[in-house]
Amino acid sequence: MFQLGIRKKITYGFYLLLIITVGSAILTFAIVKRVERQVTFSEIVEDFFNTTLEVRRFEKNYFLYHQEKDFQENQLYWLKIRDIFENNSSALHLVVSSADIQRLAHVITAYNEYMGQLHGYDQKIGNKNESSASLEHLEEQVRSSGKELTEFGEKTRDTVKQKIKLLLKTTQNILLVSMLCLFVAALAIAAFLGRRVVNSLKMLEGYTKIISQGDFVEISVGEGEQEIRSLLTAFNRMTKELQIRQHQLVQSEKLAALGTLLSGVAHELNNPLSNISTSAQILSEEIEEGDVEFKKNLITQIETQADKARDIVKTLLEFSRIKEFKKEKLLLKKLTDETILLVRGHAPDNVIIAVEIPEDLTIIADKQRMQQVLLNLIKNGIDAIEENGHIWISASNTGYYSSYNGVEILIEDDGPGIEAEQLKKIFDPFFTTKDVGKGSGLGLFIVHDIIEWHGGSITVDSRPGLGTTFIIWLPETQQES
Repeated sequence: MFQLGIRKKITYGFYLLLIITVGSAILTFAIVKRVERQVTFSEIVEDFFNTTLEVRRFEKNYFLYHQEKDFQENQLYWLKIRDIFENNSSALHLVVSSADIQRLAHVITAYNEYMGQLHGYDQKIGNKNESSASLEHLEEQVRSSGKELTEFGEKTRDTVKQKIKLLLKTTQNILLVSMLCLFVAALAIAAFLGRRVVNSLKMLEGYTKIISQGDFVEISVGEGEQEIRSLLTAFNRMTKELQIRQHQLVQSEKLAALGTLLSGVAHELNNPLSNISTSAQILSEEIEEGDVEFKKNLITQIETQADKARDIVKTLLEFSRIKEFKKEKLLLKKLTDETILLVRGHAPDNVIIAVEIPEDLTIIADKQRMQQVLLNLIKNGIDAIEENGHIWISASNTGYYSSYNGVEILIEDDGPGIEAEQLKKIFDPFFTTKDVGKGSGLGLFIVHDIIEWHGGSITVDSRPGLGTTFIIWLPETQQES
């Protein structure tokens, strides 16, 4: 099915809003222009109406006083009415019907004729009775024509005002409808795009939290907008790269630790190998003798020391191999003893490592990674002590005295301790208190990461001059994988 990308949806949404805006603007502009024309025309109509009133005023004065100046003023205003009518006849067609316009033209002409005849009668000398009857008839004609002119002006003025009000109301309605359409369209576009984008971002946030706990899951891309699918694909790529880099980082730190430990392991191997060599030499010298028990004792010593050398090499090989992250039930004391076996040769003779862990205490953990945690912490304690000192490793089930079931592991030393300013940054990558060339600053950073992978936590308590204690808590409810 064809899917529109977010970019195209935003573009089309913008075009929709633009069309609504431009359309409403064009309609509003057209109506405003019509209002402008109507206002201009209303001024003409108002002028026509006012001029008609002036014509009627001088008409009445002339009827009362029969003065020439009133007649002349009347004629001047009549000429103005005629000019207004002739100059704006096309505009009048927008408001007045053709029949009304023709009627108005006839009335304007007739009014002037009646007024001229009235003025002519006033200038004649004749039969007074006849003149009086004719004069009254002409005056009635003039009044009738003048009244019609006034009514036309008033009616036209009111019509124009109504049209202006209607146009303004229409403009208001168009603006309101346009604003409503813009609001609804913008809200719909924002809700539609926001819902898809926000949901995708929330999904990424959830996966980020999962990945931060060490679970490198792959997101199902599925169907949707091209940009979202590209983002999810890139996120999956990043997750794979992060997983590879993290494994490489852990492995490189492990190999760095192995390089340091090799000399100590070689020393540890020397003892059983020397015992094997000595026992074999004595056995070869005493091979002809008849003391069978003595020979059996030498063979037993050879077997025991060979097993010890084998265990050292096996532990070393298991630690150095690259393995997938796999949780399993482990005996903590056995794991600790195997780790101490690797690091004991690195520790000076005056550094005593004491272990106080119940034999049956178990944890759910990845053996290789957990061994790396113990190795780094024990080795850090040895490096901190330098001369005479002690390292205590103890563990207990926290369910006995806490609502959080799990195992608490304490690794303590009586070294010089860590300053408060450095304590805040101790788990930061590449931070180290050791001299240049003696540490990469990644050991505790990786320890912190490994513990978090297991869903646990690690804290440190240190007092300068009194020593340092690392406290590890591992949950009891982890599932084996």
